[in-house]
Amino acid sequence: MPPGESREPHDVRIVETRDESLKGAMMVVGFPTHGLVGSVAASYLVHALDMTLVAYMTSEQFPPTVIMEEGVVNAPVRLYASKLVCGVDRSCDQLVVVIADIQPPVEMLNSLGRVLLDWAESKGVQLVIAIEGQPIDNEIHGDARVVAMANRAAAPLLERYTFQAANGVVTGLAGGIMLGAIGRVTPVLCLVAQAHKDYPDARAAAKVIETVNPLVPLLVLDTKPLREKARQIEAEVRKTLQQTRESVSKMRQAESEGPGEMYR
Repeated sequence: MPPGESREPHDVRIVETRDESLKGAMMVVGFPTHGLVGSVAASYLVHALDMTLVAYMTSEQFPPTVIMEEGVVNAPVRLYASKLVCGVDRSCDQLVVVIADIQPPVEMLNSLGRVLLDWAESKGVQLVIAIEGQPIDNEIHGDARVVAMANRAAAPLLERYTFQAANGVVTGLAGGIMLGAIGRVTPVLCLVAQAHKDYPDARAAAKVIETVNPLVPLLVLDTKPLREKARQIEAEVRKTLQQTRESVSKMRQAESEGPGEMYR
């Protein structure tokens, strides 16, 4: 297997683009879920902290989709890092964020979770935080409720940071990560925020970031711009995912022969 690459069933791989030391880093994982809470929170962190691409994830089972920025293509699942003092003992100087612009097939989620945790352990990451949304039907007035769950290695953090402990079930990629975290020595947390089930909920994402703040002691993550631009951010994330869904749908309906979709 080539250096800087990890492999798992479903041909899931993480390919490193930079040889970064991430020993002691804290990793935040945000995939599209209910209310797109994870996607919005991860995107905000990447842009607010001007983070650098360090790796990307690929699989033959992913939809044939790339993300374009100023004409340059990139993978739909990416890992970024930023020089930043963080972590429960203030020992690390890196924050890692995993962001996705696709919704992977359900049958891949356990493998994806294991690959991310294996990679995190191989890089010396000291804490993994998965972000998930809890769908609700009604509009939230005021801040969303955020609860936390942990593997045994991270359980002491629930009391130390007065996280509200969760009861119930978590599914999706966060469920896959937490399932893969059972029995591991790496602390893994999952933060679950109430979010509207029918549209991206930037306000819930802001509340999650504020909940993470105590774990980043030397940085104050200002979520005011996120709250002020909530509608704009929600619209942008919704547009990106809708374009992805429409492109995949058209591809499935098209004949096997002929050129693909053209972009101008």
